[in-house]
Amino acid sequence: MLILSFDTSLNSCSLTISKNRKVLSEKILFQNLGSSELIMPILQDQVKKAKIQFKDIDLIGISRGPGSFTGVRVGIAVAKGLALSLKKPIIGFSTLHILAYEASINIDNPRDIIVINKARGDELYFQDFNHLAKPKSTPKKITYKELISFLSKKEFIVTGNLIEHINNLKDKYHISFYKNKSGKFLPSTLISYILNDLIENNKDLKNYSCEPIYLNT
Repeated sequence: MLILSFDTSLNSCSLTISKNRKVLSEKILFQNLGSSELIMPILQDQVKKAKIQFKDIDLIGISRGPGSFTGVRVGIAVAKGLALSLKKPIIGFSTLHILAYEASINIDNPRDIIVINKARGDELYFQDFNHLAKPKSTPKKITYKELISFLSKKEFIVTGNLIEHINNLKDKYHISFYKNKSGKFLPSTLISYILNDLIENNKDLKNYSCEPIYLNT
């Protein structure tokens, strides 16, 4: 199956074209891309690099947020436009799911995974997963105090863009940290891996929405 996947929600833009887990082309730009005029040239370049045609694409994977409001909105708009013209399905995943998946494939540990990202003010974006990055909750906003309460329940692996800010909690709450490496593990490529896992396990892809997750509204 030929998969086009991209992420525009993590203060970067990454795009991957893969076939049966083999990456044909991938690219990441570490800048905020809030315009479809910037995304489309990247897509056209990677389609050419992968030596495919748009009509060859079977499935589109996308990040849904939470994250950059403009990035999420533009990314999903581009995905929906492509899906409509190509008559192909879109499958969406939370940004936090993508980060949890990276941790799960790089750490051999049976602990559950918590992802925390910066939201507005003192709030955090939060989602918890099992050790295989299967979601145990939906994304939500919590306070630092609520995070402390959650961490006190058992041992966790914690990842996301706020782990350096809670390093002082490591010993007290017996947590392990995983620092995401987006330059090495592109969010868009991780999306393609998640999709392949679901397909190989005969999961119903219709259960995965492509609608945006806007927790700040």
